[in-house]
Amino acid sequence: MRELLNCLHVRFIALKIGLFLLFFHIIGAQAQGLMFNSNDSLLNKRTSYDVFSIHPQLFQDRLSINFDLSLWDNKNLGYIFNLTGKNNSYSLSYLYFNGAAYLNFNIDRKSNKLKIPIQTSQLHKRKWIKVKVDFDLKADNVKIYIDNQLYQASGLWLEDTITAKLIFGKNQYYMEVPDMAIKNLVVENSQKSFTFPLDESVGNIVHNNNGEEIGLVDNPVWLINDSYYWKLNYEHTFKQVAGLNFTTVGQKLFIYTRDSLIVYDSEKSNAVSTAFKKRAPVAMLLGKSIFNAREDKCYIYEAFNVPPGTPSIASLDMKSMTWEAIGKAQFIGQRHHHNIFYNKTQDSLYLFGGYGLYTYYNNFFKYNRNNDKWQKTIFKGDTITPRFFSAVSNVNDNNEVYLFGGYGNESGSQVVGGRQYYDLYCINLKTHIIKKIWNIHPNEVFVPANNLVLSSDGKYFYALCYPHEIFKTNIKLYKFSIKDGSYQIVSAPIPVVSERIESDINLFLNNKTNQLLCTIQEFIDPNNSIIKIYSLSYPPVSAASYSQFHKWQIKHWFKLIYIVPLLAAILLIFVLIWLYKKKIRRNIIPVIDEFEDELPDRKKIDERKINAVYLLGEFMVFDKKGRDVTYLFSPKIKKLFILILLYSKENNGISSKKISQLLWPDKDVAKTKNIKGVTFNHLRSAMCDIDGIELTLLNDIYFFSTDEAFYCDYYIVLEIFKKGSEGQQTIDNYLQMINRGSFLSSMTDMWLDGFKSDFEELLLNQLLPLLDKLYAEENYKLLLEISRLILNVAVFNDTALKYQLKSYRRIKGIDYTKKIYEQFVTEYKKSLGVDYAVSLDKILH
Repeated sequence: MRELLNCLHVRFIALKIGLFLLFFHIIGAQAQGLMFNSNDSLLNKRTSYDVFSIHPQLFQDRLSINFDLSLWDNKNLGYIFNLTGKNNSYSLSYLYFNGAAYLNFNIDRKSNKLKIPIQTSQLHKRKWIKVKVDFDLKADNVKIYIDNQLYQASGLWLEDTITAKLIFGKNQYYMEVPDMAIKNLVVENSQKSFTFPLDESVGNIVHNNNGEEIGLVDNPVWLINDSYYWKLNYEHTFKQVAGLNFTTVGQKLFIYTRDSLIVYDSEKSNAVSTAFKKRAPVAMLLGKSIFNAREDKCYIYEAFNVPPGTPSIASLDMKSMTWEAIGKAQFIGQRHHHNIFYNKTQDSLYLFGGYGLYTYYNNFFKYNRNNDKWQKTIFKGDTITPRFFSAVSNVNDNNEVYLFGGYGNESGSQVVGGRQYYDLYCINLKTHIIKKIWNIHPNEVFVPANNLVLSSDGKYFYALCYPHEIFKTNIKLYKFSIKDGSYQIVSAPIPVVSERIESDINLFLNNKTNQLLCTIQEFIDPNNSIIKIYSLSYPPVSAASYSQFHKWQIKHWFKLIYIVPLLAAILLIFVLIWLYKKKIRRNIIPVIDEFEDELPDRKKIDERKINAVYLLGEFMVFDKKGRDVTYLFSPKIKKLFILILLYSKENNGISSKKISQLLWPDKDVAKTKNIKGVTFNHLRSAMCDIDGIELTLLNDIYFFSTDEAFYCDYYIVLEIFKKGSEGQQTIDNYLQMINRGSFLSSMTDMWLDGFKSDFEELLLNQLLPLLDKLYAEENYKLLLEISRLILNVAVFNDTALKYQLKSYRRIKGIDYTKKIYEQFVTEYKKSLGVDYAVSLDKILH
């Protein structure tokens, strides 16, 4: 009994800690807000948010409406909200006219009571204005606070009591909606209060901060998605060398060639091209540059291989659009993926590291404009090992820059190979002292892109990171703590193709629009490239936070009330069963025939049959009641389901266009609309009784949102592979699932080939290293089982064959081993047409 109590006590404490952390995470998450489809949208697509649609509320004596408002409309009339009482309705409307913006408080269809000016500097997306509308129902007046500035009116014919029908955006009276967003809505009086964080990510139901369903919204645009999913804003192909940078003066990104300049305005989402009167004097090879805010100039430069007699450095005046040749200094060899940065006063230009001539560098150089030389500069303190692919921040108020990560080695010679670095250095440009802050060992393998973005409080930095040695890969945004190196992934991935060393990735922060901008330049050859610009609302949200928003938005507090006692009961049952089995095992003496031919029959394990999907072996689907509903998935529905399921795991979803191309390749994409819609309807019907998985459409991307209630054997095996554990329990876990059969063995669609080959590669990478270990441990039975699985995937794998035969030699003798070998070489000759080159004697000795 004491053992039982101790076990229960430990589990109960763990449960309480987990629930407390979950509670803290949810209430501490930052609200993102609701954006409205405006007058630019068709009438039936405009946003309407009925705050108390589900639970109408009665307010007495006083009614206060508080919210944060973002406006960026400079052409329309629109309605912020409409409040309808018994006899009158009231509205807060917006009008931009003749270059001036106003909020108007009205008694609808009777009179305008207040005209409140709004500064045009406040009219920016995600620039928030605090609004408080305070109705004194008994005194018949209203006080409106705009960023704490008071405006008031009386004589409103208010009733002492009002059943508030409060609607933001399109309402029963007015269709006009401005370009706007709201967040942190609070509706209250002295008796009651309702807080709406507006932190949903999908759906039409709006919850208060207690998780209760209170209101409904039509055509919502949930802003949290803009803080997690990168949006492709611009893409252009260049047939000559192009470079890019960001002006902190105008808060705009610009792309340059020798002949022209393209300025991309992320606030207006447009690009304007201007031809230079005279070509850039530098013959661009890589097109690198740095922006000088003090001078409002962009300095482009080439580090190596500049044509004789031509400048290597030139400046572009962003106001006059004129070029000036600066100097001809260059290095002996190329410096691919180096770092360049200014000091605080932007009068000293530094260059660090890079790669060229089979060498990684760690020298610091400072450009001396007087004698036109890159002069080596000595820094004291900690040493930064030779590397390229590092990332550097802009200089801070202390005249310091941070340098993070990279790829290289201690010697600097490429001959001895390279490694990723995950260290952070603080470089003081006044004292010339380097201080190493930390070195971490992340689970992922990556290098950072060129530049770091520091948080406003100086405690964190953001970096785009990706595995540079994989040419088709994904970039993710990371948030690192400057203090200790702890980090979070704070965005969905961006696909990128990095086939050439010239490929370039940058990260910029637009303080005007509160957006992070990611630029990707993919080179086809040294002169031809594609530049893509992505945006992400700042600050971003972590992957964990985004998952929690989505996972908890439906009655999460209601669920907790019932889940906690249920979990406690389940834990008690598991503990009692564990103790009972432990007691039984003490009284059993195991009898093991170490030369038994039979392999472990893992197929006899109990398979989960609640909200479960099996992709290994026979395709099977079970609903929330444990019923086999596989029959509901006809061949086309099955393919659509599996397609979205696989892309949701590996690529965060699949576009509608790509679905059409893969499932109906013989039809024009435009002509698949009807058949695709019908197939999706059938899919939703087939999935309706499966909990833990939801089909979501966002920005024309379909994906499945899943939580812990949903089970997929393929998902589980991938997670086990990623953890890379070699413990017996882990091995047993994935062998039990893999033994069901091959991955989607009954399907032969070409679009599955990549997934199948990737899975088989992961399987081999996980299983092959175990063979030598198990053989040394004389665990022949498990070794034979694993080698059989490998040979099912890679029929003629030499390593698996070797250990299989050596194990049979140990447990079955040489005659049986010869029989297995002869079967193998016969099949080898039949399949490949040649004799197997390795003899049995050579394999066994």
